[in-house]
Amino acid sequence: MDIDLELRNMVSLTEAETVSLSQLRITEWQEIKGGSFSESVEAWREAPAGQVLGLCFLLEHQPVGMTLFKRPPLSPKWATPRAATIHGLKITQPLQGRGLGHKAFDMAVQYLKEMWPDAETLMLAVDADNNAALAVYRSYGMVDSGISYEGSNGREYRFSMSLA
Repeated sequence: MDIDLELRNMVSLTEAETVSLSQLRITEWQEIKGGSFSESVEAWREAPAGQVLGLCFLLEHQPVGMTLFKRPPLSPKWATPRAATIHGLKITQPLQGRGLGHKAFDMAVQYLKEMWPDAETLMLAVDADNNAALAVYRSYGMVDSGISYEGSNGREYRFSMSLA
């Protein structure tokens, strides 16, 4: 299925689009695992310039999802110095299960390579029970460290891939 998903840097969103994005909903379980849309938008707004890259996904010109990339010193302590880390990739609940997460991840990685060409690796942590996210990252060819860690919400895996 061809999905006409649009990606925009959050700095280019209008205030109305940003408000619309922050009002999108996911399940309570997803909010526990990766934060709400409003929490992610707030994290992006509060971040120092150049340290967090906020991306919005739009369908028919309406926000339907988002993700954040971080770089040192805002990335987690386990990230390598030349890595970008991805956080809170989310698609609004009514549109989940249609392949938008796969498409959004692919678009986000391509955009990241253009915006932060000095980032050598993409790294992430994902909760061990987040099967939808695990499927996206594995299908994209990300490498699982093979070890599970105790994260803030229970067991998690760490994945990485070269951006070269």
